[in-house]
Amino acid sequence: MNIKQEEIIPVADMLISSFERDQAEIEAENDFYSVAFLNQFKEATEDVRELEKADVLLTKQKTITKELYLLADNLYKPLKIFNIVVQKAALPTTLVQDIINNLKKRNIEGGLVDIKALMQVVASNQALLTSKAMKSNFPALLDTNFKDLTEKSNLQTKIIKERQLLTNDNGATFDSLYNDYIIDICSIGKAVYHGTAKANEYTITKMLKKLHVNRYGSGGSNTPQAV
Repeated sequence: MNIKQEEIIPVADMLISSFERDQAEIEAENDFYSVAFLNQFKEATEDVRELEKADVLLTKQKTITKELYLLADNLYKPLKIFNIVVQKAALPTTLVQDIINNLKKRNIEGGLVDIKALMQVVASNQALLTSKAMKSNFPALLDTNFKDLTEKSNLQTKIIKERQLLTNDNGATFDSLYNDYIIDICSIGKAVYHGTAKANEYTITKMLKKLHVNRYGSGGSNTPQAV
């Protein structure tokens, strides 16, 4: 498909509005595009809308991701303070900054690898680091955050995989709405109204631009190819 899955329903809704208004004129040119076909289009759109509403895994994924990133963000301050201790101890390691960089880039897996390595550095140099004012609870803080981040990251991965399976199962329904109705109606609409302003209402790139303006206030830079 030339549009994102989450854009299918908004585009279908815009197209239904135009097609419903123009249905009689279009049917006069090709009687395949009857009121019955319009109703089938509406039913197919509602079927996909219900699938999206039922996607409780998406809500779970968003919640877990938010919690995961909050855990990562809460590590910045103690890590920055600890990095001063590392510098005072003159330890030849960039692990602290590596962790911060990975977490900021939302590379949680990379951050976890570095946290595990840092835990080993701290354990091997605890006396030296303590002499440079490392907080007594810092090793425990690292251990707790490593476990919490690992748990949230694993849960996020599990939900993403479950959603992928669900999306694959429902893919035929999304594909049918797009290929059997949206593409088909756009083709006849552009043909019937070629050279007029109405043709824009049957051009996917134009509909996407309108959708993006309504959502974000701009047309975006990655507009899919017209069909």
